[in-house]
Amino acid sequence: MTIRWLLVIIALVLICLLLPLTSKAQLKVGDRAPDFVLQDQTGQTVKLGDYLGKKTVVLAFYIKAGTPG
Repeated sequence: MTIRWLLVIIALVLICLLLPLTSKAQLKVGDRAPDFVLQDQTGQTVKLGDYLGKKTVVLAFYIKAGTPG
């Protein structure tokens, strides 16, 4: 292994270790989801805050490979 690859690996390890420390906000189990806007499968804009107090919302995130998207 060359010294260059060793330095790259060390840099990646340091980034992985320090990344959680530099995050501004980390959610914990039970935290309220931050408000966000996205498009649904028909292209309509949906805002999470629009459902506050009206309906129960379940957020489910899937990788693209497992969806038709």
